[in-house]
Amino acid sequence: MILLLFHDRNYLAQLWRIKVAIEECYGPFGLKVQDRGYLHVPFPGPRLNAAKLLKYLGLGTGKDLSLWLLDGELYYPEVGGIFGCSTDRSAILSALGMELHILAKESLHEVGHLLGLDHCRDICVMNLSGSIEQVEGKSFYLCKGCSTYLRKK
Repeated sequence: MILLLFHDRNYLAQLWRIKVAIEECYGPFGLKVQDRGYLHVPFPGPRLNAAKLLKYLGLGTGKDLSLWLLDGELYYPEVGGIFGCSTDRSAILSALGMELHILAKESLHEVGHLLGLDHCRDICVMNLSGSIEQVEGKSFYLCKGCSTYLRKK
């Protein structure tokens, strides 16, 4: 299984670390990451509508999974500001103002959704996070239940 990694960031060292984190967490379940490079976001403005953006970005990736790291602020209509969100094949994540370890945890979280994982209540990267403080407190790893689910899939 392939995950295409797109970005609008110029920080290649950080992208490499995120790619490594994803492969360490999900590689044992058959996921490989391909860096696809720069992403042009055609929607102007400081806030990006996540629903419209997911629909637009998901058009060109075929059957592969994709993760899009953006420097813009994301919001979801009727929900408000969000770190990231996903559909069945594509996920987007706002990297705006995030430190590398926070960005890595949230990348792992969104990739987990792409692989079929729901939010988890155990000590797990799949915990739901509504704030940076909650992301700080969650694990970089999958719990036993989430790992078992992926092994059986």
